[in-house]
Amino acid sequence: MHWRAVRRVPIGEVRDRIAALESKYGDQFRGLHEEFIQGRMPRERFDDYVEWSGMNHALRAAAEGEDFDYYAEEELDLTMEEFETLTPRRLELIDYLADEHASSINELAAKVGRDVKNVYNDLMQLERLGFLRLTREGRNTVPELLVQEITLSLG
Repeated sequence: MHWRAVRRVPIGEVRDRIAALESKYGDQFRGLHEEFIQGRMPRERFDDYVEWSGMNHALRAAAEGEDFDYYAEEELDLTMEEFETLTPRRLELIDYLADEHASSINELAAKVGRDVKNVYNDLMQLERLGFLRLTREGRNTVPELLVQEITLSLG
């Protein structure tokens, strides 16, 4: 199964991606902006430059006090086993979190009318697939949806 997801990339991962791109291009990276402006940039570097530029803009906005938001479109090749883990109950959690914030797993379980342990197990599986992130805030574990859009391609 082939999936396309628009996913919110956490700030730490953005910093790692920027470092990897700057390491890949080294001193050449400074000249990429000029190539881009002049329309001389080869296709293989264009995508890297656009990603680097977008990530840097998101980091600068965050440094100026805005919320950090950087989204990336990613291709996911899920195995049949991984696809089968996307049960209706897990998809329900994704759908709920797309519209509502839950300040804890207990709160989410209560809102969807399910057992906390089962919701926790479902969230752990969704985190392994990269669809959400679980973060500790005090005594609570907070589910944070990372995907904004998921598209499944058949065939």
